[in-house]
Amino acid sequence: MNEYYKQVVLKDLSQYSVVYLVPLSDFHIGSKDPPLDKINGYIDWIKDHDNAFTILNGDMINGATKETASELFDDLTTPDSAHEMVRKLLMPIKDKVLMVTRGNHEEAIFRRVGADYSARLAYDLGDVPYHPDGGMVGLRLGYSKQTRLCWIYAIHGWGGARTIGAKVKKAQDLSLVADVDIYILSHDHTENLNRGNVMTPPRSKLSFTRPCYWTNKRKLYVNTGGFVPYAGYVKRKGYTPQDLGTPRIRIEVKWNEPGGNIELDLHASI
Repeated sequence: MNEYYKQVVLKDLSQYSVVYLVPLSDFHIGSKDPPLDKINGYIDWIKDHDNAFTILNGDMINGATKETASELFDDLTTPDSAHEMVRKLLMPIKDKVLMVTRGNHEEAIFRRVGADYSARLAYDLGDVPYHPDGGMVGLRLGYSKQTRLCWIYAIHGWGGARTIGAKVKKAQDLSLVADVDIYILSHDHTENLNRGNVMTPPRSKLSFTRPCYWTNKRKLYVNTGGFVPYAGYVKRKGYTPQDLGTPRIRIEVKWNEPGGNIELDLHASI
């Protein structure tokens, strides 16, 4: 049985103690007036920072059809032309793309004609790992000859949540799916950040003759933004206007003096 769908993506970044992850999704290239200045701003930032990387988390093209919410006759390009635009936009950071997933817009095209534009994008950017239904990424960071893995789970998303609470809850619900450090959810075009802590039992230096203690393990929940102006079906269906952009995640390993080892420090900003 082919179990590629269970394979994790591993990236050795142990030359860094700090890395930035800027998830990119929901470009919807092909729709009216895509904000290319905003998109290029994020791409340039990733390109200009050696320790910055990205996950492409779906809906990079609009790909409207007669059956989709997006208006077919308002699209400015064919799916092939939109794909070529996305490929050219991302080519300067092709070596910084950790994984590609598939969004519902690419999924709609795939279901109708069997053309997988997300798979094509992953191939065009240098055979980037492709996990259409979401995937797990492990980043190895280093500090003072020690290394630590940071685990990330990214999936495009689902449904039509309207309230902030509903959108945040979807990201938090991913903790029922995967036990990782960072959860990344797209689709809702709404930037949001939330942190939580869970009690973690000791897993090393155990002793049955002296006290052992649980520790807090931080979880970071990230709702990525989108790059769709407030027009068309988004406005017609009464969705609220959202800022254009996406969060920047900062992953750092620091020395833990009491424990005598390194630990993850997770932050994100909008």
